[in-house]
Amino acid sequence: MSSARASTPALLGLALLATVVYAASERSLTPVHADAYARKKAAVGIMQRAEVVIAATKTQRAIAIDGRNDPEHTGLVGPQFTLITTDRGSQEAKQLATHPNFAAAVTQMLLEAGVRKGDLVAVGMTGSLPGFNLATLSACKAIGAEPIVIVSVGASMFGATDPEYTWLDMESSLREANVLPFRTLAASLGGGGDNGRGLSPQGRDLLLQAVQRNGVVLLQHETVMEGVKARVALYDSVAAARGRKIAAYVNVGGGVASLGGAQNSRLIPAGLTMRLARRNYPNRGVINVFGERGLPVIQMLDVTLLARRYGIREEGGTMPKPGQGLVFVKYKYNVWLVAASALVVLVANFFVLRLDLRHRLMGRPHPETEHA
Repeated sequence: MSSARASTPALLGLALLATVVYAASERSLTPVHADAYARKKAAVGIMQRAEVVIAATKTQRAIAIDGRNDPEHTGLVGPQFTLITTDRGSQEAKQLATHPNFAAAVTQMLLEAGVRKGDLVAVGMTGSLPGFNLATLSACKAIGAEPIVIVSVGASMFGATDPEYTWLDMESSLREANVLPFRTLAASLGGGGDNGRGLSPQGRDLLLQAVQRNGVVLLQHETVMEGVKARVALYDSVAAARGRKIAAYVNVGGGVASLGGAQNSRLIPAGLTMRLARRNYPNRGVINVFGERGLPVIQMLDVTLLARRYGIREEGGTMPKPGQGLVFVKYKYNVWLVAASALVVLVANFFVLRLDLRHRLMGRPHPETEHA
């Protein structure tokens, strides 16, 4: 029976050959441009220009940029406490969200969701993460998609918290500078109940002034659910008027009407979800409504997680330069070398095992057994 088995030297030789061939195949793995490389680069460039415009506008208007909290001087990291600050927020997260590579990350998510040139994208955002707001709009412009934007103007700590220069003011500056052509469709105050609860009367008045001076329709409702229904109706009316369907929904920040509440941020995965899981959500926001329709949804709130996923913050806290890094690269094997390697291993297995077994079955002593 033992003579019908391949000999140990033959098996060891084949194993060694397979190891060498595998190592050669692995060495053929080389970095190449990732899918949609040109559009990702374009999105990053748009976001960089937008940050320059915002910082320059703040300087022109004598609005301070805190170099300690905003070391890149993007103008996107605001004061910690103002009359329009709605909630707690992390300075580190707000600063990280200003990295232009997030525009490339959103471009990738939108393309994976099936969004193409001319498609409508419903967007719900707040003033809390102006970096992510810019990334989303920059990605839409790079793809050629049309965002339908509804904003909650209030902002958590270190967001667009300057009453003289809210997110709506930033958007207007970018439109005037021909960097981003988009205009917010409607805006609510944000904060508790999405109607400014928790802010002082002066704070609510400052938010109302921001809505009015930027010529945006004001959304005011007694309950969050009424606000959700009003937002969905607005999105649907624009889609009907355009004669196109909405291709995806993007939530940026933790706006209660858009996201449905803090608990939903833990139940709905960060980033792209092609089909939202059916479960008993404690509250329903606009993201739930579109998810239940079967649309892809993108949830952008957890800055740190998304930064790790797309290589925007690497091990040790280092960050790539804009336009470089994981989101722009994929690794590809040399197909011809891998195919040739597989063929070599198959042929070697066939001939070596065939000759070895033939030798043993003919009864000739094998070198390892002839002295046994």
